[in-house]
Parts: sequence; structure tokens; C-alpha cells
Amino acid sequence: MIEFRSIKYSSGNKQFDYSFKSSCSITGIFGPSGAGKTTMFNLLSGLSTPDSGEIILNRVTLYDNKKKLNISAKNRNIGYVFQENLLFPHLTVQKNLLFSSLYLKKNKRKQSILLQDVIELLDLNDLLYQMPRQLSGGEKQRVAIGRALLSQPSLLLLDEPFSSVDCSKRKQIISYLLKINYHFNIPMLIISHHLEDILKLTHQIVLIENGSVTANDYVFNLIKNGETPNLINPKKYQNTLFGSFDSFDKNDSVFTLLTANKSQIKVSNQSKLLSKDIVKGTKIQLCIKPDDIALSLEYSEEISLQNQIMGSVSQIIENETNLFCVVNCGFDLLVEVSQVTREKLLLHKGQSVYCLINAKYLDIVHVYNGVFELSNAYSTNTNQKRLITTN
Repeated sequence: MIEFRSIKYSSGNKQFDYSFKSSCSITGIFGPSGAGKTTMFNLLSGLSTPDSGEIILNRVTLYDNKKKLNISAKNRNIGYVFQENLLFPHLTVQKNLLFSSLYLKKNKRKQSILLQDVIELLDLNDLLYQMPRQLSGGEKQRVAIGRALLSQPSLLLLDEPFSSVDCSKRKQIISYLLKINYHFNIPMLIISHHLEDILKLTHQIVLIENGSVTANDYVFNLIKNGETPNLINPKKYQNTLFGSFDSFDKNDSVFTLLTANKSQIKVSNQSKLLSKDIVKGTKIQLCIKPDDIALSLEYSEEISLQNQIMGSVSQIIENETNLFCVVNCGFDLLVEVSQVTREKLLLHKGQSVYCLINAKYLDIVHVYNGVFELSNAYSTNTNQKRLITTN
């Protein structure tokens, strides 16, 4: 649990005011450049001191102006991965990783997060004796994350972890972060100005504008309620699906997954995260954009689309420029439709439809191993966590 209670802070002529709480395993911090996202991180980590208010982490008060309490940054047990990475240029990757462990308190010397675990989890073994100048942006980011993990934090802050990573490597970093969250059970706050990247990690966001928190909710709820239409663009929404691996068709190079309600999802063999020797029952996280889904009133044997998932229209969302349907298929899908389609299909609440999805448009975000917990960040119609296990 992270809570900001009426935190006020001034810097020059800028005023900041933060009030929110979050108990999700991963929370996205979203907003335009200069809105105050990094300032909030600095206040939480102890690098900056508020003028008033309270900051609470896991029921421990870090700052309370009225009680004159302000725990120092080094004693807050928070790992901070800065936007610039800030690796020591004169130290090898291995020495950068080990740096934080030199300053651990005696009661933390028996580390729960071990160096070898971090090396294996982040694929750093081949980089250990290289210098930072020899690394790519994505490699530097992984080393910085690894160093923060080895400080044994109770919370991990990541400021724009994708800023120095090209598009082809973003998927890799996203998968690493999900792996860390699952493996070490460390909650994260992640700043990004790319909503699509945040939504592959979590649907719970804190929206910051002009130095203040203007929303703190699931993105799906913000879209359904018509809030913050300028910043939360439904066209950039990422539908998140979970399935377990069932079979692989060698002839068509297609993986078949089963959802929790036993619906089949076909995924093409184009992701580096999937391999042909994947174990049956392995859990897989997928994303699909609203405009990559079409609607039909009937199942068709004649079309080549691999996925025709039956559902029911639960809501129609309309704004000045776009029209969307929320389709409940046992899981909610946000689907962009045109006015022509709406009129042709006579779309209305409660109507049965089929969601047509090309297997190539499903984006593999992460492949889990064994048992994993599905965060409530992805549940749009419940606030409870669900536990999915491998048979």
C-alpha cells in the first residue's frame, strides 16, 4: 500500500499537490511531460522533502509534517531506477550490480534477492565484465534494474524505463519487469508517457496533470465513464488476455491457447517469447488493440480469421470522434467500430456478437512459468485477485 495524503510541495514557481493510494502490484504513473511525475517519485524516495502532508508505505509513515517525521532516503528501502540509468562508467557490469550491496544494513545482509538470481532473470551473464559504454540502451536499463533489485527494496520505482530503448526492445523490457514482479513479489511504480507500454504492465494508473493527481483508477473504468478523454485515448488502449498453452499446429505455425472459460485463442508463431517446446498449461499474457478486432453477428466457416470469439455487448461508448463497444467474452474486450458497422449490425446492449481477431495481431507480452497470480490490475469487473494454476 502506497498512500500520499495531501502532499504539497513547491519548487520555484511550480506548485505540486498529490493525494492518492494504490495497493496494486504494479501501478502506472501517466501524464504529459512536465506534469510532475518524477517530482512525485523524488518525494516518495526521499530525494525531495514535501512542504506538508503524509507519505505512507506498507503502513510505515515515511513523512509526516505535523509529527516532524522524515525518514531519510537511504532508510526508506526503496529501489529507484532513474531515467538516465546512472551506471558508474568506471565499473564493470558486475561491480555496478554489487555496488548497492556494500551499503546494506547488517540485518539485510542475508539477502532474499541473490546476485545469481538477478543475473539469470535479466540475462546479464554475458555482460558481467563489460563496461557501461559497451552496452546498448536496453542492456544498461537491465543492469540498472538489477542493481536496484540487489538493494533488497520493498518497492521499486522506474522512471521512463523505455525512454532509452528502441521499439523492438520494449517488449523485452516489459517481459523482464513482469518476470521480476512475479518472481520477487516486489511492487512497482512505473512512469511512462507511452500509455500503450503501461497497459501491457498494468491497467491501474495514477494520472498526473499540472502537478496534481487528477485520476486514480483502472484505465478501462476511465474510458467507460468518459473521464479525461484528452489524455486517455481509447484508441491506444491495450486489451489484456490470459490463456494457457494447449497445442501447436506445425502446418499453420499456430499456437492454441485456452482462456479461463475454455475459449480457444489462436496465436501465430512470430514472437521470440514463444517456443515450440513450450509446456502444456503454461500461462501466456496477450494484448490486442481495439481497432484490431472486428465484429460479426454470425460464426463463419468461410473466413480465414483464426479467432471468432463469442460474446455479448455490455456497453456502447461514444465520443465526438470515436465509437467503441465493450464486449463480454468471459473477459471484457474494448472494440472500436464505425458508425456504418453500428448501423449495419444494429448494435445494442445485450446483443450477441463474435469478436474476429487475426492471430497475427495478438501481441505476446509475457510467458509465465508454473503458477502465477493474475493481478487485479487486469480485472475490469472485480477488485479481487484471481489465482490461476497450472494443471
